[in-house]
Amino acid sequence: MSDLISILQENLPKIQDENQKASLQNAIQLGVPSMKNEEWKYTYYNKILQQGFKPVLVADQHVNMFKMMGSLTVEKEFIDEYSVSENRIVFVNGVFHSELSSFINHPQINLWNTNNVSENITSDFLLELNNAFASDGIFLEIGDHVVVNDLIEIFYIHTKSSDIIQLKNKIIVGKNSQVKLAEYYINYDEAPAYLNIVTEMQVAENAHTELYKIQDGGKVFNITDNTFVKQDKSSVCTVNTISLTGGITRNILQFDVNGERAETHMNGLYLLENEEHVDNRTLVNHNVANCESNELYKGILGGKSTGVFNGKIVVKQAAQKTNAFQSNRNLLLSNDANIYTKPQLEIFADDVKCSHGATSSQIEDSELFYLQARGIGKEVARGLLVYAFAAEVVENIKNELLRNKLQERIAELLKIEL
Repeated sequence: MSDLISILQENLPKIQDENQKASLQNAIQLGVPSMKNEEWKYTYYNKILQQGFKPVLVADQHVNMFKMMGSLTVEKEFIDEYSVSENRIVFVNGVFHSELSSFINHPQINLWNTNNVSENITSDFLLELNNAFASDGIFLEIGDHVVVNDLIEIFYIHTKSSDIIQLKNKIIVGKNSQVKLAEYYINYDEAPAYLNIVTEMQVAENAHTELYKIQDGGKVFNITDNTFVKQDKSSVCTVNTISLTGGITRNILQFDVNGERAETHMNGLYLLENEEHVDNRTLVNHNVANCESNELYKGILGGKSTGVFNGKIVVKQAAQKTNAFQSNRNLLLSNDANIYTKPQLEIFADDVKCSHGATSSQIEDSELFYLQARGIGKEVARGLLVYAFAAEVVENIKNELLRNKLQERIAELLKIEL
């Protein structure tokens, strides 16, 4: 029995909420994920736990947080370096901080910070762990016919803590509304960190929603992120996942397309070096007819890094006239980098247009020679070619300020000047 299971059993009698207790009992029964499980075949979860992270109860989480904040304060100027908007929701070590946050005042926009405990029992250990120990999160409700022009930014800032930070978000976007959100995963002091987060999003009829996940917490920031989206008819939802630095990162993104003429867009970029590890797993359930999904994930892998992509599209029998396209492309910069990719289609309808594909390649000598022949040094030429490979994903970011910041950050990581 793992140390984590022993800790969970010790906490079981202390939990009062029946839903949380049921989730914890289920987590204990399910056990810690191992590489024997097909879903975890290429990602060693225990490598995160070996760094000493432990789950804590909500009350203890807040006590630990405020003790820490007595000696270490996150300054607003630090957040300003990342921010491109005045709408900010800030969590530090899993606790909402109103003094660092500023949010739009609108009669049809409601924001609460809550742990959003769910009574659903799942077969996923990390979901149940989150349900049992979630310390905080946002409940954001956008009413019908609301257009939010400014980006809403959500900051997950980590300071020195050995806690498994557990956040649970719920976002509801009303009919005919438009909203754009960005999540930033940030390490304040470069200490080892682990965030286990769950987000549920409901996108109503004819609503347009964009969600940007910017994962740039440094080489010791570990993330397990589960995002579930449900779309109604004629809605458009785009999720962009940009993983720039991290330790072990595992992103689960699931769409349930429940209304006709809905559009689903997924874009991902992972830029890895050293021994960084990113595992992206996507699932699109096309449940009704006349819908479209587009998916593009691109990986750049150097050093001894590892990338994992598992993308699945399921087209149900009722989902005739579905257009679904999926692509995973990878650029390997070293002989020691590894990519494991598995695009999948399950089609139960007979009148659809669906395709998927995956590629892995290296920089061509002819491309390097072309740039070097024009007076560009080899390393700069290499960086420019890699940047061009990433640009296709970054250009899908519609917010100009955020796109510019990301372009500058990617150029910095690639050691080139734009």
